[in-house]
Amino acid sequence: MSSQTVNDKSAAWDLIGSLFWKSGRSTAKPSDEEIALFTAGIPSGARCAVVGASTKDLVEALIAHGTKAVVFDFSERMCIELRAALPRDSCEIVHHDITRPVPARLRGGQDFVLNDRLVNRFSDDEARQGVEGMLSLLADDGQLRASVKLGFYPMDDRMIAAGRESGTLESFYDAERKVIDFAAAGDVLAHSLLPHGEIDPDLLLQWYRGRGKEQRFDHEDIVALLETVSVGDRGMRLLSTTDFAQAPATRMYTAEAFTARTEA
Repeated sequence: MSSQTVNDKSAAWDLIGSLFWKSGRSTAKPSDEEIALFTAGIPSGARCAVVGASTKDLVEALIAHGTKAVVFDFSERMCIELRAALPRDSCEIVHHDITRPVPARLRGGQDFVLNDRLVNRFSDDEARQGVEGMLSLLADDGQLRASVKLGFYPMDDRMIAAGRESGTLESFYDAERKVIDFAAAGDVLAHSLLPHGEIDPDLLLQWYRGRGKEQRFDHEDIVALLETVSVGDRGMRLLSTTDFAQAPATRMYTAEAFTARTEA
């Protein structure tokens, strides 16, 4: 298990670990129907990366399908506990922050890179860095399949309403950039907290505060991100979008990696 992470947010996910899939909200994880969309058309033996060890059900589906799976996560605890939950030697797990440069041995080697509602956990700067990391993983013509919750979560709406009422909204929400800073929300976060399955509320509060800044996206934001991201002479082209029928305002974006070629 290699390690490269300097992101302070990893400490928040070290607090949660496997509680996310054991005790967390079921709607925060991909349903069977959503997993089928993620894996549609992926052949046995394909090289598949999953970014986010919390997406255990998707990882298990890829293993069962016979793919060569590798999982990336910036939380050491997440990596350790996912490894313990999976059959021995069933896939590689790499302790790595996808917003940091991808290990050289893994660049350009993946046929598919999958992640479920991960982009929503990035700040605006991290979103571009994270998608650049995903592009670095992909082989030419490889596919990124990323689901994104568009707009606000119900708890976001509660926080924004409470911030307006208390006159503290600008201290934790940047309306122009659509970025919420959970670490700066103070009592507003505590009073707006919604249950996350059976996770203890005090632990849940620490988790959110440790997550810091997260951007909220509209469809146009994701399209622009995918169409403008680049690593060297490599870029992405958007192929399709698919709405998740069971998850409101959640959409899977499928994009293809390519290397720009100039004519002599």
